[in-house]
Order: sequence, then structure tokens, then C-alpha cells
Amino acid sequence: KFALKCTDTVFFQNPDDERLFRQLGLIAPNSHSCIVNGSGVCTAEYPVSKLTEAPNFLLIARLIGDKGIREYVAASKLVKQVYPNAKFSLAGWIDSNPDAIKKKELDQWIADDSVNFLGKLSDVRQSISESNIYVLPSYREGMPRTVLEAMAIGRPILTTDVPGCRDTVIDHENGLLVAAKDSDALRGAMMWFIEHSAVWHDMASASRNLACQKFDANKVNQHIADIIQAPIAITS
Repeated sequence: KFALKCTDTVFFQNPDDERLFRQLGLIAPNSHSCIVNGSGVCTAEYPVSKLTEAPNFLLIARLIGDKGIREYVAASKLVKQVYPNAKFSLAGWIDSNPDAIKKKELDQWIADDSVNFLGKLSDVRQSISESNIYVLPSYREGMPRTVLEAMAIGRPILTTDVPGCRDTVIDHENGLLVAAKDSDALRGAMMWFIEHSAVWHDMASASRNLACQKFDANKVNQHIADIIQAPIAITS
């Protein structure tokens, strides 16, 4: 509240955060606020790649509980009991956060083949291209960058119905939304994807179109520039 006291315009990456700040009185009454579509993604640098037929799920995130890592692993174990050919990849590395996944826990997942661990990636494009469904079971986001990257490459999205994440998916159009902190709901959605592979291509196209129309970095940056140049025109 102190930091925002003298601002003219406050930018938010999703409407839930803007609403929360207003409700808590963190923004001065005379300050304007504006929602932008995250930091955007340069869609030209993330070209569409073809989908394969095998069910291959991918999650890229800091290895902390709030990203839904444990729910992802728990769901993968259940799905593999029914569809042993399904593949569940995980990219990221141990974090210093108090809620971080411990190395011992990660090692156990690798040992029992719960996940295909990719480690920390400097470039996510190849891994996304090798997957068919991108998953982010996060508890809350501003605007998830990896989801935007996966959408740009043309991947159906499975994410949670929480602030930030829900803004990337039109349910059953370019992906599915599930409840956060619910590995059973996640399992059900994963199995739905496996059993409805015929919709993958349409969802992939919808993701790419949404990335280009709404989340392209050039459009996001232009929106921000327009607001900075004429902040008085923005209404709260």
C-alpha cells in the first residue's frame, strides 16, 4: 500500500489480482488500474509443431508445492495404472522456497518412474514440442509464462481454475480447467485427454490462435506503451 501510494496507474496481469487489491484498499482511490495479458509471448519465436499420437504430458515449473507438483505426480501414478503407455515429463529444479520439493522426494519419483525428469531447461521449446498436453496445476499465478509458450507452440492446456491460470483457457476449447489441490480431478482430466485424442488438434489450434490474438508480446507491449503515454484515459 505504501509503495503504490503515489502511483498514477497500476498494471495487473489478471482481473482477480486487481479486484483483490481494490477490495483490500491497497490502491489509492485516485489511482487508475489496468489489466494487461501477462508479459506476453513472442509467438514468432515459438512456432507450431505437430502433435504425436502417444499421450505425453509435460509440466515445467519451479519445484515447489504451490505449483501443484505433488498433485501432478500423484495423478500420473493413478493414470499409469490404467494407461501404462502414458508419459509424464517434469522440468525444473530444486528451489530454496520453504515449500520446495526435497531432493529425496524427487529421487523417489524418478526411481519409481512416476515422472520423466528433464532437469532445468535453458530452452523449453523442444520439450514442449515433444509433448502433447501441457499441464500446470498451480495454486495461483500472475500469468503463467510456460502456459503461454505452450499455447504458442500449439498445445492443449490442462490447468487449474485459479487466478492467472484460468485466464489462459477457454474450457473445452483450448484445454481443461480443474480445481486446484485436487489430484483426483487432475487424474480425471488427464484420462479425459487420453480418451479424447481426436480433439487434440482442434484444441492445439485454438491455443495457438489465442496466443496470437491475445497474448502476443507485440500486442501486450503496445497496450502497455499506449497506457503509459496517456494514463489519464484509463478508468478504474
